[in-house]
Amino acid sequence: MTITRRHRFLITFLFIFILSVPGSAQVMPPEDFLGYKVGADYKLASYKDAISYFELISGQTSRMVVEDMGKTSMGKRMNYAIISSERNISGYERYRMMAERMSLARGVSEEEAEWLAENGKAIAWIDVGLHATECAPSQHAIQLAYDLVTGEDAVTRNIRENVITLLVFANPDGMDMVSEWYMKNVGTEFETSRMPWLYHKYIGHDNNRDSFNVSQIETKNITRLQNHEWFPNVVYNHHQTSPFPTRIWIPPYGEPTNPNKPAMVIRWENLIGAAMGKAFEEADQPGAVSRISFDAWYPGFMTQVVTTHNIPSILTETALYRYATPREYRIDDFPEAYKDLTKSAFYPNPWKGGWWRLRDAVEYCLTASMAVLDVCARYRKDMLYSKYKMASDNIARFLSEPPYGWVIPVEQWDKTTTVRMLKKLHLLGIEIYQAGESFTTNNIEFPAGSFVIPASQPFAMFIKTMMETQNYPDLRKYTHLWQGVPGRIKMDSKDPLRPYDVAGWTLPVQMGINYFELDSPVGFSIEKVIEPSNLKVDITGKQRGPYYFTCSDNNSYIAANRLLAEGARVERSEIEIVVGDNILFPAGSFIVDNIDRQKISEISKETHISMTRQNINTGSTEIDRAKIGHYKSWTASMDEGWIRWIMEQYEFGFHSILDRDIRTGKLRERYDVIILPDIRINSIVNGHKPGTIPAEYAGGIGDAGVENLKEFVNEGGTLICNNNSCDFAINYFHLPVKNILQGVKPSEFYSAGSILKMNFDVIHPAAFGMKEMGYVFFSRARVFEISGIETGNEVKVIARYPDEPLLVSGYTENDAKIQGKPAALEISYGKGRIILFGFNFHNRAQSYSTFKLLFNCLYKHL
Repeated sequence: MTITRRHRFLITFLFIFILSVPGSAQVMPPEDFLGYKVGADYKLASYKDAISYFELISGQTSRMVVEDMGKTSMGKRMNYAIISSERNISGYERYRMMAERMSLARGVSEEEAEWLAENGKAIAWIDVGLHATECAPSQHAIQLAYDLVTGEDAVTRNIRENVITLLVFANPDGMDMVSEWYMKNVGTEFETSRMPWLYHKYIGHDNNRDSFNVSQIETKNITRLQNHEWFPNVVYNHHQTSPFPTRIWIPPYGEPTNPNKPAMVIRWENLIGAAMGKAFEEADQPGAVSRISFDAWYPGFMTQVVTTHNIPSILTETALYRYATPREYRIDDFPEAYKDLTKSAFYPNPWKGGWWRLRDAVEYCLTASMAVLDVCARYRKDMLYSKYKMASDNIARFLSEPPYGWVIPVEQWDKTTTVRMLKKLHLLGIEIYQAGESFTTNNIEFPAGSFVIPASQPFAMFIKTMMETQNYPDLRKYTHLWQGVPGRIKMDSKDPLRPYDVAGWTLPVQMGINYFELDSPVGFSIEKVIEPSNLKVDITGKQRGPYYFTCSDNNSYIAANRLLAEGARVERSEIEIVVGDNILFPAGSFIVDNIDRQKISEISKETHISMTRQNINTGSTEIDRAKIGHYKSWTASMDEGWIRWIMEQYEFGFHSILDRDIRTGKLRERYDVIILPDIRINSIVNGHKPGTIPAEYAGGIGDAGVENLKEFVNEGGTLICNNNSCDFAINYFHLPVKNILQGVKPSEFYSAGSILKMNFDVIHPAAFGMKEMGYVFFSRARVFEISGIETGNEVKVIARYPDEPLLVSGYTENDAKIQGKPAALEISYGKGRIILFGFNFHNRAQSYSTFKLLFNCLYKHL
């Protein structure tokens, strides 16, 4: 046969056409790119691998694009994939705008909402790898992307047509760290060893407790995408710690349920959970369980923060051994209650044991993700419309029933922290306004400019969750909520039933912000705030004399640290600074001299701290920057990371000190202050057991380190202990105090992560800038009793629980046990001192009102 020019043209055209067909065979399978099948034994792809593959195949198909959502804490680019049909991808901005209109609902009529629901696309968010050692979800995302762009079965094609899938790596730094650690140790005795550092630059596992505080860069990136750009219809957050021996946990959630969670959201979650369960049965994947272990109370989780934004949230916890190492399980390994394989309504197909590999977990994750996307595709119109309906109902409801909203006065004890809170809420999608005129509510007059947060807005249930105090339910009383048996069984247990995480979190209380609930709908002029910002500041007073500024504002410590770095003379007042009959500044406020006016004006504007120049006679003490050592154990501590992050934010210079540094000794020559974070005695003294981790990470400070810390304090150093580490100081320094809650049963005293009242000695230097009556976050805290003062240690009380009921938000029982008892102490030891904070002074960097307790201890008094 002779090949003519026409034949050549047709062959060339057909070849080009085949190559141009998106989602077909020209998309490289992940195993060809990686060199192994996704989920293979002893193989972990890194974030770099995953994104390189995403970028490769996005150039091979028009069904996928890769976008940038910002930097990570360690400076990587944080990328995500958008996957849908060719037509949807080419017009995804249009569908994104439709989702935004439906989610915010303002100005959208019922008729337009129906049209948008008919013509819009469901936006499905799937994130992976938040907890980086939970490896299967991150690995499955690589396979899922390929399956979604290449699959030509009816289900996958329907998903592409009706759903825009956002595939997000929530912790890129952690994914790289874990992959590098594991692959370096594969085939050695340390193959399954724990990583000796956090899988996030600062907060490790607590990155799934940061969702309403939005402190970390990754959380901010995720929150911006969810609440300002994409407005998803479902958020699916993959995890990997299923209750053993079950193979995957799926919704419905356990109890209790946050009272502000919309009923429609709960119904959607239950529907999706049922569809997931059905999918596992169809795939012959046993072991799916629901309802136990994981509740829906705390909004710090990535899942639960979105539910009050009218978004169904899906959590799964897939079974995990360690990394990519397989393990075989037998029935004898099971807990007793699971050995007879009894089925139940929420565990209908028990797992019978056998080998469990990373690939098995990947397959379960794939089944779960596809089931979620299938529901989104099938119920696209209903899902879109119900989100509009929840938003529009919120807007209408709180025009006629309380709470009508909240007022945040401009004048605050800590003004810059007030703006920080408003910025957080704004990032979380909350509408914030300022009053255009003076108004009165609850018989209090507020001036124009006061911040107003009406409850009548799309995400009303979220702002309620933040501003209201929590009343955690006693589940012994409400047994009908969680008992799935005929007849209600009364519980006689004296021990409370604990929440999965904490019971109370009220944001403005933790941040020390004064706020008031409106007693009626907004009936005065208000103007929407586009971006909350700090008020303008200035320097007032005389032309000569030192500069004065308050210590009540957290940003004052940034200002003081910058002034010290510039060589200024900085002092702190020993008492309140009074001019006439007015208290100008509280005890501990800053007095500055020997600084150029232009420089101090620059620092004042940058830190938003107002200053005044006066000639006032007052007792004061000069301070300087202390040499700070911050203990970093190889038994990685989230609290260490949180404190490190806080000190960086407020510009305190410090060095991380390791076990070997403390064992080496001569600490006083190098440091004025050493901080022991909220970690247990065994982690400090013994660390990792030799043989369980590479030798350089084994052991703690040991007996030598204990003696060196004693020498450090004895020679004039300050040792700061936070919560758990107080036990170390009490036991090893033989301090004349004891923790009265040690060995106390929950039936005798109980507090489930709650906000309690606290009295502070505001003349004590450690409590400078605090209010006399304030609040602390209490979770497994220490409460002290002073005894044995004949040892020669002088003991000063910094903070004490008042003699009255203590609960502000959350849940406690028998708090009379700790009323009137000391909570924070300064104890002399030789020439130095030990500071014991029996409660965690920052609580995941949420309790801004108590940051100053740390800051005050980080200066050297001259």
